[in-house]
Amino acid sequence: MKYHFFDFTIFLSIALWLGVFLFSACNSRSSLNMQHEAESAVQPHSNNEYAIGFDLIQHSSYKILHLFRHYNQTSDTTSYVLWHQGAAVPEQFSAYKSIEIPVQRIALLHTSYLPFFQQCAATDQIKAISEGQYVYDTLMYEQIKSGSLPEIGYGESLDTERLLELGIELVITVGFPNTPNKSQQILEELGVPVLVFSDWQEPTLLGRAEWVKLVAALTGEEALAAAAFEKTKNEYQQLQSLTGTISQKPSVICNLPYKGSWYVPGGNSYVSNVLHDAGADYLWAADPGTGGLQIDYEVAYAKGLEADYWINTDFVDRIEDITGRDERLGDFMPLKNGRVFNNNHRVARGIANDYWESGLVKPQIILADLIKIFHPELLPDHTLYYYKKVE
Repeated sequence: MKYHFFDFTIFLSIALWLGVFLFSACNSRSSLNMQHEAESAVQPHSNNEYAIGFDLIQHSSYKILHLFRHYNQTSDTTSYVLWHQGAAVPEQFSAYKSIEIPVQRIALLHTSYLPFFQQCAATDQIKAISEGQYVYDTLMYEQIKSGSLPEIGYGESLDTERLLELGIELVITVGFPNTPNKSQQILEELGVPVLVFSDWQEPTLLGRAEWVKLVAALTGEEALAAAAFEKTKNEYQQLQSLTGTISQKPSVICNLPYKGSWYVPGGNSYVSNVLHDAGADYLWAADPGTGGLQIDYEVAYAKGLEADYWINTDFVDRIEDITGRDERLGDFMPLKNGRVFNNNHRVARGIANDYWESGLVKPQIILADLIKIFHPELLPDHTLYYYKKVE
């Protein structure tokens, strides 16, 4: 269940990793938040066009980074100072977490962020990784398989001793800002900073792709990242313009039932928004949430009976795999009409899905696939890249 199109399963994996150590500071205003407000009054914010989960403020010899938690209507901030060796950092930022840049030795605890480093030509700065079986990229996987890129475990099995032996300067993981777990606390006590990415909370695919600018700030490759994102944005907007005047928008249902419920993306999630950009009518678009919704099976079933399309059906390759889970799903109109599509066209070793890897930095290709599915006449020459028809 790791690779659903929506973020419920990402949330599950985060919850398992955080476990009983999860806590939140959302009920009180921290001193860091107050410092952030004071700083914001006098300093320009970053020039992010879409990303709302981080704010990067440039100074002459250092940068101030704020990570925001905005999932389920909560708000919280974790702040960092990114400084070059020898830089003078004002005392007012002494309470911020500190990261020396450019970072030369990084450990990734989430493989999806590899493409950010590829866009920044900084994969050589990745010195350790977790869960290498999920890596799709052939060259990176061969490094893992050969042992030249060490695996260091995950969650409570994270090998902190190995991280220290490797001289890791920064650990990047996925989760919520300001909700440290036991492993993170141990690492920080040992002097290894941990940076928690929450790009999965972004309400747009372009917002997720723009997190490459944060990786660029860490690795010193801002120009490469800016050029890469500008190209991505322009291509996405050109595709988006194709559906701007479409009046007939097919209805779409997502995902498969799980343990008696149907988990679907919220109406302000990046899934919902890319479906809108592709000229489709997402059945839960009116919901204001950015996360996943737990829908009663019968409610989702009733909508599926009349939907025009059905997408993101887990790792399913055949219609028989769907009806084998529940024969009632054979009643769905898109199944009867041959309009079921899944985002598992590019899968290696039966488990590594490139949609969740390169798709993070290629939202324009995801959009092109969806336009091809819903309005094939608009992109007659496009061949599905991440998606395929389930037959």
